[in-house]
Amino acid sequence: MKKTLRALVPVLLLLAVTGCDRFEPRGGKPLVPMPDHVPKGPVYASADEVVAALERAGLPCEVIRQPRTSTAACTTVIDGTTVENRIQVLNTTDFTRDEVGDSIDSVRGGGTTVVAAGNWFVRVLPNQEARYSQRIAEALGAVVLPPPYPLPDIPEEPAYATVGALADALEGAGLCVGRKEVDEETAYCGTRLPKGDPSCPRSSLLKRYDSVRERDDALRLHIRNGLVPAEIVTAGRWTAVYCDPAEARRAADALGGALVHHEAGSGPAG
Repeated sequence: MKKTLRALVPVLLLLAVTGCDRFEPRGGKPLVPMPDHVPKGPVYASADEVVAALERAGLPCEVIRQPRTSTAACTTVIDGTTVENRIQVLNTTDFTRDEVGDSIDSVRGGGTTVVAAGNWFVRVLPNQEARYSQRIAEALGAVVLPPPYPLPDIPEEPAYATVGALADALEGAGLCVGRKEVDEETAYCGTRLPKGDPSCPRSSLLKRYDSVRERDDALRLHIRNGLVPAEIVTAGRWTAVYCDPAEARRAADALGGALVHHEAGSGPAG
């Protein structure tokens, strides 16, 4: 009989040193399957193999705890910050892909962002900053899965074929006083915020995504980040991130988009 996975959450979060490998029954609850976009590989046999993959990718990671071969914590340095990676590998003989997905859902449901692929996942600390998880995901050929925070109803229109078209619409509404297109998916639009307000950048970040799922993941990562106040205007497959609520409200009204709000430190801890 397959091992149930909900009780793996304490293993990941606490990395308790124990040889026990027994789990409580799920009580008949259906599994939450692995998200379709999580890569099916690479598959690893142990946490040590994940650590070795990080080193091959140029992110050497020093093991600081290893209660069992399937679980470890290691530290690496990203942009001058020491980051702790808490690794869980699930044996493919004992666990199906959907059972791995169910365990990941348990962790994400507690307000945690994880990096996942194959038969393993990693919790990256500090967990509030998505850039660390994104760097680990790039190194390991994995994806970042943010917590499944609820989102408001987001209209399908207006839809823009390019981020430049989104900037054009804001310019037409008098809400983009200067623009800088970084690439095909990213641009900045200048706002009319006072120069003397150091708490808010005087530009809005515009992003266009290939799918609604990517847009929703980006929204949830913004909410999880929670480092600065933010108002996010969104519709179709795009987002526009503002610091000033009044500016965001004007953009939402002008474009017919939904407004997503979060405050600094509003996300769950850890």
